[in-house]
Amino acid sequence: MEALVRESGLGWTIVRPSGLFGLPQATNYVAGETDPVGAFTARIDLADYLVRLAQDGTARRKTVVVSTTEHAPTVWEMIRREACKSDVPRRAERVTVATTRRSQ
Repeated sequence: MEALVRESGLGWTIVRPSGLFGLPQATNYVAGETDPVGAFTARIDLADYLVRLAQDGTARRKTVVVSTTEHAPTVWEMIRREACKSDVPRRAERVTVATTRRSQ
């Protein structure tokens, strides 16, 4: 897919964030033509960087990364966050729904 973008003749920038997570405000993240520094990128850091790229155009025709280095969770914390989300149905709720559907 990236090859298609590169060969398109358009002005492009490919941005590669790490695993996304939420923070209330932007941090001192690492971004640019560099290796990823961490496993995660705060959504607000990604948004901040995208706005900056749109304003200055310095990364035109480049592939860049965004890595959050402050307040980033550990892999275990991310797994726990995803597993404990309130919008994810609990196993018992899924079983009840499945059982109800079968009996109808």
